[in-house]
Amino acid sequence: MSSISTSQTLNAHGGTSSGGTPEFVNHGLLLWNQTRQQWVGNKKDENRPARVLEPRLSWNATYESLLGSNKRFSQRVPLAEMVDFLVDIWEQEGMYD
Repeated sequence: MSSISTSQTLNAHGGTSSGGTPEFVNHGLLLWNQTRQQWVGNKKDENRPARVLEPRLSWNATYESLLGSNKRFSQRVPLAEMVDFLVDIWEQEGMYD
């Protein structure tokens, strides 16, 4: 399936080398790896303990108080927290069985 011959080897830059031919550099792969590194961050951060975030939604929030208007929230609400909130509401109303 690969177009790289068996005499060629893949190098760390996504290029190939085979003796006398010029080295191919896969600039797309280089850019992808650079962008991915920005997304995943530095591996050194794995040793740092994870921060426990306080919930953004009040424990007594209602569907109407949060979503009854088109006003923006004062701070961002993590997706997982909003999904948990909605599932709880839907379960209470019998909409999520």
